[in-house]
Amino acid sequence: MSWLQRLYQTYEQASQRDEDVQAQDTHALMPYYHVNQNVQIIVTINDKGDFVSAEVCRDDNGKVKSHQLVIPATNESANRTSGAVAHPLSDKLQYVGKDLFEYSENKKDLYPLYEEVLSTWCDSPYAHPKAQAVLNYVNKGTLVKDLIDADVLIVDPGDTSKLAYPEQASDYPDSILSSLNKNKGVFDQGSAFIAWRVTPTGLGDQQDNWGKNETWRDESLFEAWQQFYATLDSVDGFCYVTGKDSPLASKHPNRILRSATNAKLISANDLSSFTFLGRFTDNDKSIKAHGLQGANISAVVTEKAHSALSWLLTRQGKEDAGQAVVAWAISGKTTPQPVQDIIEDDSLDIEKVAQQVQSSKDNNINSFQRIEEDDDFDDDEEDDLVSQRDISDNQPVINNAPQPIEHSNNLGYTFASHLNNTMQGYRQRLDKHDQISIITLDSATPGRMAVTYYHESMPNDYIDALESWYSQFAWYATYKDAETQERKLTIKAPIPRQIAQVAYGARLSDALKKQVVSQVLPCIVEGEARRFPWQLVDFCIKRACNPLTLENWEWEQALSVACALFRGYYLRQSDDKKRSYTVALQTDYNSRDYLYGRLLAVAEDIESLALYIAGEKRSTTAQRYMQQFANRPFTTWRNIELALKPYENRLKSNRAGYLANMQDLLDQIMNGFDVADFSDDSALSGEFLLGYHSQKMQIKLDKQQAKKARKDKKLSENTNETA
Repeated sequence: MSWLQRLYQTYEQASQRDEDVQAQDTHALMPYYHVNQNVQIIVTINDKGDFVSAEVCRDDNGKVKSHQLVIPATNESANRTSGAVAHPLSDKLQYVGKDLFEYSENKKDLYPLYEEVLSTWCDSPYAHPKAQAVLNYVNKGTLVKDLIDADVLIVDPGDTSKLAYPEQASDYPDSILSSLNKNKGVFDQGSAFIAWRVTPTGLGDQQDNWGKNETWRDESLFEAWQQFYATLDSVDGFCYVTGKDSPLASKHPNRILRSATNAKLISANDLSSFTFLGRFTDNDKSIKAHGLQGANISAVVTEKAHSALSWLLTRQGKEDAGQAVVAWAISGKTTPQPVQDIIEDDSLDIEKVAQQVQSSKDNNINSFQRIEEDDDFDDDEEDDLVSQRDISDNQPVINNAPQPIEHSNNLGYTFASHLNNTMQGYRQRLDKHDQISIITLDSATPGRMAVTYYHESMPNDYIDALESWYSQFAWYATYKDAETQERKLTIKAPIPRQIAQVAYGARLSDALKKQVVSQVLPCIVEGEARRFPWQLVDFCIKRACNPLTLENWEWEQALSVACALFRGYYLRQSDDKKRSYTVALQTDYNSRDYLYGRLLAVAEDIESLALYIAGEKRSTTAQRYMQQFANRPFTTWRNIELALKPYENRLKSNRAGYLANMQDLLDQIMNGFDVADFSDDSALSGEFLLGYHSQKMQIKLDKQQAKKARKDKKLSENTNETA
């Protein structure tokens, strides 16, 4: 009941927003008891029911195109497929055209169904003058004739007393056929949807109070239909949401999920057969007389709540394979979504940040002096090298300068500041007393849907939980720049979809996708109170240790996600088991697993550069042995080290400076080992992936620093020579 009440409150808040605010919203809130419908013809009549004009719907360029407009609907008509059920005001020509039977080949006259529902509305205390005008006009039985005279409908060239049923729309260019679909191989003009525009004929107060001529924009018309329809097929009773006596709901809407339009959250038609009612003795007769014995909900409440839910899912939710997740504020203000990347459009460009980090210009030049002296290729050749090789193949730059560039702390601080600024923006948009709700819906069958997760929190608690997730589970990742379409490096936390793909593969079933979302979502929205499931961490680690079975981009994603989950998992453990890892390389961390990972990254980079120079394109020894290395690091490292010798010899002649730097780095890493730990051949934990990936990224960032410093120095020298 709580989620239903929150949705009802959301509808009330959203419907009271200013018209300007609603106009700016690309997804408008639908009035309840109404649906969106593609309309092909707009007929204009006056308030006395006289025909004025008719037109085919067109876009801004004058091309024939259907318009999606709001029309009144019953529960039956809103969900009709092929059944004969009429909408109460606007509908297809075969329903609203009394004289269509005379002009067409239709064997079934559907007009009486339309006339019945419209007449019932107009005879009620909730009648509306525009609806009455439409009824007066359609009862004249001249609609089809008027549309033919207005050149909206096409008649048969051989018999002008009949409508045409063309097989090709091209036979009648710039006609209504362009916006219709074929039915049994021909275009049936009777399927064209009609909407009404009603103009006043009087002057003075009557015209001033008339409102908007378009029936799809007249709120007074919306309210008249809502008040009338709420009284149909229902009994008065106590509503447990509003606390008032109101007409109770006998049916509940569907059309909430795009992937399962017939699925209902609340079903009230299963009172017999195998249904277990517990202590309740409800039956059709008792419900019609007194309502349900359990919690009764008014018809207006359920319609508003479902309309709000559909609006929220369309506006800001995420739906996939029959499962939908949305977080919202009752006020309707923009709310960050838990299963979507909230900083995807504002990603932290680590490469740019790294280039901005310099201790001083002089130290930078000294720091890279050795590289420039030993490299025998120019900047243009190096640019080609950077553009043609992936992240794992970038030429590293490590040196023995007394003050090497260290941007680890800066990257951590920059990311924390970036994340904090992003979250602070959401905090400022939301009132601190606003209510945040998160709901997950799952459609197991075409007709049934369930709430599988629901959580409420205050805005600050919700933002704190998201900030905890995005900081504790943050790791290096790549993203596509929206402007340049280039892959760039950033720091961010994985979203459930990525976790599912890494853990179970890209071709995972819908059931597994839903399972991962149900496991990960509470960890995101409930903060540190929820520990991450180890099974997902373990699956991702195993996938990341098998680079040869994946495409390069898949392996990069698997590596990033595995490191992020391993780091976050241990950050959320109890104090005695908690481990703190930084995203940037921890050169002073001498854990056996971490150091072994760093060794593997350096060995891989040495071989990848040697292969590039030789023009060979194949996997490195480190990549081929990665899974074996994770299981038996000591014996496998010996094999990798021996396989590395030919490549080191190849680099001595033309990359001596680079090779010396990398050998120095290997020595530094080896010196961090305890002898017993190094000779221990037991399997490595996922921690070795953190050391491996952090070392790779450090090499890449150092390389970019060196490149920028060389370019700056060269530019400075050219400027001095010119001066």
